[in-house]
Amino acid sequence: MNSIPDNVYIDKVLSGDTNAFGYFIRNYQGMAYSIAISMVKNEFNANDVVQNSFIRAFKALRSYRSDAKFSTWLYKIVVNESLKFLKKNKRTQEFITFMGDPFDYSTSFNEAVESFDKADRKMEITKTMNLMKPREALLLKLYYLHEEPIVEIEKITGFSKSNIKVLLHRARKSFLALSVQHNNKK
Repeated sequence: MNSIPDNVYIDKVLSGDTNAFGYFIRNYQGMAYSIAISMVKNEFNANDVVQNSFIRAFKALRSYRSDAKFSTWLYKIVVNESLKFLKKNKRTQEFITFMGDPFDYSTSFNEAVESFDKADRKMEITKTMNLMKPREALLLKLYYLHEEPIVEIEKITGFSKSNIKVLLHRARKSFLALSVQHNNKK
């Protein structure tokens, strides 16, 4: 998405045209919801997180620095609001560093995704991701479904590059295990 319109609308909002903020809601609500639902796992709660995120972004718009993309800044707010929600609801998971496993989970992840029938793929992926830990689901969604590079994910989440790589590894492994369990139940 082009950042020129973003800057124009930021200037409008900061000049007092509060209705101009609707531009951001229209353009970024989908991805914001996608991030929130991958973390909080519930439509109602995800909608609350997104609403709180847009309110927080509106109130903090003066602190936005144009050296970063507006979308990255906003999505970081969504991630933080999601984490705040999870912490408040005592569902935050601790990181467990996973190193040294010789199995290639990236290939298996792709095979697990391909194993779903074409018609059911989106529904099955969503079901599997809803069973995953919030941070793992978020990273899979950002990296594979939204094709964000690790450097953008680093900016959005605030996680270090090495932490992202470890979490992606664990997420692929979790996705594989959950999809195998799900396919065995059919």
